[in-house]
Amino acid sequence: MVRHILVGVDGSSHSRNATRFAHDLAQQTGAKVTLMFVLEQPRLVPLGPFDAFAIGRNRRTPEELDRVRGVLDEFAADLPGATVEKDVELGDPAEVLADQAERRHADLLVVGARGLGPGPRWLLGSVSDKLVHHAKCAVTVVR
Repeated sequence: MVRHILVGVDGSSHSRNATRFAHDLAQQTGAKVTLMFVLEQPRLVPLGPFDAFAIGRNRRTPEELDRVRGVLDEFAADLPGATVEKDVELGDPAEVLADQAERRHADLLVVGARGLGPGPRWLLGSVSDKLVHHAKCAVTVVR
């Protein structure tokens, strides 16, 4: 039985589709829905003999956090009648979502498919692909 659905949200139309899918399923099963936006940490790029060089900012600005919370509020408002929690986490999206699904005892993890081709997927990796292979709960990828 599905009692808790964790949805990875990034503000894209794909994650909105995943949110709607989770909502429809929650309406049928009475499950609670948690919308989670994971902000990535700056990436480190090795520079030969140097240790590493961080690209991006080390700290998130209040404006960025407000924008992310606004996205979560907007997505949650699109889920009438559902019990919805919203959360923002920092880290690698696939790792954080898999970890949080386990910690929160989610029965199902739902994410949108960005539709990366083989080249970008190989270079960048795919959050949904990593989750399908590493999450300990069921994973649904919504197109």
